[in-house]
Amino acid sequence: MDWRSLESRPGSFSKNFGWGDAPGLGLLHRAINAVFSEGLKRVPRDTAREIIARTADGDPLVPLNFFLYNQVVRGESYIVPDQLVLEALARDHDQSFDRLAMCALNFSRVGIWDRARPYQSHPAPWARRFVVEEVWNGDRWDVSKITADKIEEFFSSGAMIYSAATPRKFATNLHYLYQQSSLLGLTSSEREDWWSSALFLFLDRCLLDREISLSMSAQDILAFVESEDYWALTAANPALAPYAALSVIEEYLALGGLDRFLNMGATADTPETSLGETPRSGTLQSTATRRENAKRKKPTDLTLTVVQRAYAQAQRQVRNRQHAEWVKSLYENRCAICGVALTIDPTGKTYSEAGHVKPVGDPFRGPDHLNNILPFCPNHHKAFDRGGVWIDPNQGEPIVRSATDDTGFDGRKLELLAEHGFAVEFVEWHAHYFGHLS
Repeated sequence: MDWRSLESRPGSFSKNFGWGDAPGLGLLHRAINAVFSEGLKRVPRDTAREIIARTADGDPLVPLNFFLYNQVVRGESYIVPDQLVLEALARDHDQSFDRLAMCALNFSRVGIWDRARPYQSHPAPWARRFVVEEVWNGDRWDVSKITADKIEEFFSSGAMIYSAATPRKFATNLHYLYQQSSLLGLTSSEREDWWSSALFLFLDRCLLDREISLSMSAQDILAFVESEDYWALTAANPALAPYAALSVIEEYLALGGLDRFLNMGATADTPETSLGETPRSGTLQSTATRRENAKRKKPTDLTLTVVQRAYAQAQRQVRNRQHAEWVKSLYENRCAICGVALTIDPTGKTYSEAGHVKPVGDPFRGPDHLNNILPFCPNHHKAFDRGGVWIDPNQGEPIVRSATDDTGFDGRKLELLAEHGFAVEFVEWHAHYFGHLS
């Protein structure tokens, strides 16, 4: 899609929609819970508008026109559930919800409703373009750009086509939402839990807009995601994000996209039935079960574990590689045990291996974190894993020890750099595990 050619009409967003004193986007969270109080089924748009007007301060068109997804089914306008709705129903309001909601705004895909004008299906190209063209520097966000003055300057520069008397009001409103959602402190997100939920949300919106389909391969969907500036929109490192995204997309396809709501207590009135697709045999529940689920005020069987599991699986490889390379580079490949950087070729290139002091796999379940990683030469990596060499915590002044005949380094002070933030508690665990400390 050519976002630069879309006309920007901020409409109700430029009004003083008054989010009140609630922290973050708490009022939006409250409004979603009120609108979907009967579970994951679509709600008539007019009904949703009345509910939001009673629930939250300000213009109810802001959440309806900029954050939630609209759909016309048999001539009637509805608000339909997606990942943003699921997360609002499944857990209390928190910072992750705020950041996900801002992603929904920046994705600028809200469907259509009766009498909606064509441009309203993509209501915030101004917010999207500001992030992609100004805040994104190619591999992370430059949050110094997110000020009301800089937003207004971007809108006034001629780069934007917008209909408003002045861009000042919606510039200050947009800055306020960034501030409320704690995005002003965000530079890189690929290790954030909400990031994979945002990808689920993006895929939901694109599936509802028919920009992608479940018949596409994960690789083809990944290519589409990249073409739509997803890394820029979510502050994800483009060198690492594709590894995480591919696994999340595969999980999304395995769950059947929007069909996953049918297995979370949703009634038959879910978005799938209006996509022109027939639900797979066996996915619909009995009428009695659906009716009982629809009565729930706060669904108790909703879980985010499938999304978070996909995120964890995807990130394991990314984090391992990123953390390992960072630690080895920090110490210039010098082994924690002997202090030597192994030279491996005539050019002087050095080599080391990064090892978790407390193993991350079962049954030990050590943290996959920088503070649990040290660089080793290959020999001492193997010896450390077998307990042949170890590190005495020595009351916070750790020293290297040998349990073999290799005594050339025995008693050597462990060299730790402050920026590493290594946790001595893990070498203490290692020493106890191999019986070197009682």
